[in-house]
Amino acid sequence: MPESPFGTTQSMPDPRQAAQFAHANGVYCRYCGATPAVDLDFRAHRGMVFIMQFRKLPGPYCRDCGLASFRKMTGDSLVQGWWGPMSAIIANPVTLLINTVNRARLQQLPPPIPGAPSLPMDPGRPLWQRPSIIGAFLPLGVLALILAGAANDSHSSSNRGNYSYTPTSTYALPNVPVHPSVPAAPTTQPAHDAKSAKVGDCVWDQNGDIAKDNRPSVQVVPCGDPRAQATVVARPTGANAGDQCDDNSSDVVITHSTSVGGLPEVVDFALCLLTR
Repeated sequence: MPESPFGTTQSMPDPRQAAQFAHANGVYCRYCGATPAVDLDFRAHRGMVFIMQFRKLPGPYCRDCGLASFRKMTGDSLVQGWWGPMSAIIANPVTLLINTVNRARLQQLPPPIPGAPSLPMDPGRPLWQRPSIIGAFLPLGVLALILAGAANDSHSSSNRGNYSYTPTSTYALPNVPVHPSVPAAPTTQPAHDAKSAKVGDCVWDQNGDIAKDNRPSVQVVPCGDPRAQATVVARPTGANAGDQCDDNSSDVVITHSTSVGGLPEVVDFALCLLTR
């Protein structure tokens, strides 16, 4: 060190301290007293469905205290700021935007020169390394759900507008309910010829007068039918059936014969008739 002409030692100023104080801008941090500092605010927003709350940490800030305040207030807004329609659409996005702009202004400051009453705050971990960063994905998730729903509605509308139907060559039978079975009506008509005639039935000859026809075609009809020509009073059977009609009050006898296997015809029954 150079000697003073008065015999005392004179120290030279430290160049590093001189360069450090060259950045002092006359603005001091509100929280630690360091300089340089910048006068700005960091804000936080809390949404509570139908009401909301705003918070503010006013400056001035040195670089370290401002960075710590930005990370704390912005992290709180990312978690608490979306819970309400107005908060999610307007209030919280505006709050985050203001903090981001002020963060860019703060970044232009050099390291702080410590002052009084305390040392600058510890900025802590970056915001993207904190759990509160999850809140940044909440609006993105809601937006993705809205877009997916809109795309699904658009696809459904397109399908309704372009609907086409191509018939197939085969068709399935309709599902007919099963009901309890009902006996079916007979498909064959009951016999009304001479073989079916019994005592008390009325008959007629399809070929003409039953009393004069040598080869009558006898049919049973209701006794009230105008076609009825005679009433069966007896129906003997056997080879001598025709002779047995003499014992009954009949005036017409019609015998029925059957031939089997080319053998001669054999009388099997007779109708003893009483003409009307």
